[in-house]
Amino acid sequence: MIMKDMTYYNSILLLLLCLGLWATASESPLQAKGKKSVTDLDAYFDQQAISIYDADSICFYQSGSKKYASLLEDMRQAKHHIHCEYFIFANDSIGRAVLNVMRQKAKEGVECRLLIDGYYDRQRGYNYRHRLLQLEKQGIQVKIYEPYVFPFVHRVLRDHRKIVVIDGKIAYTGGFNVADYNWKGKPGVYGGYVDTHVRLEGSCVEGLQFLFGEHFEKAGGKGFDGPAYYPYTEAGNRTVGEREVVVLERGRQCASKKAELRRALVKFIDAAQDSLHIASPYLLPPPSVRRALRRALRRGVQVEVLFSEKGDTPLFDAGNLYYSRRLQRRGAEVWLFDGAFQHSKVLMEDGRRCLVGSVNMDYRALRWNEEVAVVITDTVATQWLDSAFVNDQLNSAKMSTEYYRKMPFLKRTKGFFANYFLSWCL
Repeated sequence: MIMKDMTYYNSILLLLLCLGLWATASESPLQAKGKKSVTDLDAYFDQQAISIYDADSICFYQSGSKKYASLLEDMRQAKHHIHCEYFIFANDSIGRAVLNVMRQKAKEGVECRLLIDGYYDRQRGYNYRHRLLQLEKQGIQVKIYEPYVFPFVHRVLRDHRKIVVIDGKIAYTGGFNVADYNWKGKPGVYGGYVDTHVRLEGSCVEGLQFLFGEHFEKAGGKGFDGPAYYPYTEAGNRTVGEREVVVLERGRQCASKKAELRRALVKFIDAAQDSLHIASPYLLPPPSVRRALRRALRRGVQVEVLFSEKGDTPLFDAGNLYYSRRLQRRGAEVWLFDGAFQHSKVLMEDGRRCLVGSVNMDYRALRWNEEVAVVITDTVATQWLDSAFVNDQLNSAKMSTEYYRKMPFLKRTKGFFANYFLSWCL
């Protein structure tokens, strides 16, 4: 009798095990073509209640002159408001061009708001009282985010975001600041300048609008709300189509926002099965991202990394080479861009999803700064960036073992120092 009961229970357990294996297989990411796979990144967005938006239009710029030409034209067409948030807003020709358009639109009754980080623009005069008063009189509401004042403890707590929202329907974000060197380079430091910015239309604009409004209020500005600022919400048009866009931030308002971008970046890398292309000017990521890259290499993912051999910070140049050499030993391909400073912050995963924004792959961006990035799930957009990545490889040299061996001992020592001691605080 006991033996019969045991046989019965074993049969039940075997049946349940088979059902469990069948269910697991049916939910595998390697599903039949045409079915949407469920990845850890999708689960993370759902768990954190991060909104998924739609995009009516996606356009990338890797030329500063083209990006500013498009931006200024869109600003000239503004009917209700222009919102700008920048890490660097230089007092040069492009900075004056942006302000001139905002002054003209303010005269026409368009609301113009400008938010500038306080540290890097202290020397440019935008946080001096008389300059602010002058811009306010001209109809531009200007706020300085975290003014850099005594005792200067805000050195690393900077607003590194680049956001422009026009009429709640058009938005720009990416790596370009407002400065002439964005297309001219810095003579004597590096030649040209390559970056990546994205222009978006659709409900995804509201995600960037919300981030701007949150920061503008935090800097002392008056809040705003209503259908003129959030037209897609008002119209009930928030349906997600084929092109999914998620707006991510690294903020300091709560623990989850402090870790949001870093955790999403880890999930993004973990989702890769075939290829992972990375372009970043600074490649000194925190441990969680390093572990994710090692896991990708162990899975057999083709990881390719591209950065400038000579950038704007010699110490970080050495640190990039040191860490990328470690990746190369594990099977990654490392490309050294030549002739210009590669300032793009982009990742492309399996030719189907990409991440674009202001966030560098280093400690400062992922642990300290206020950052923004958009994750776009769209094959056409991702393949455009993949094509640009391949084109940049044509202007790059593949780093070899011999190249690193011939590197001066002092430079390798600097790289070790940057990798293990400075990456967390600069």
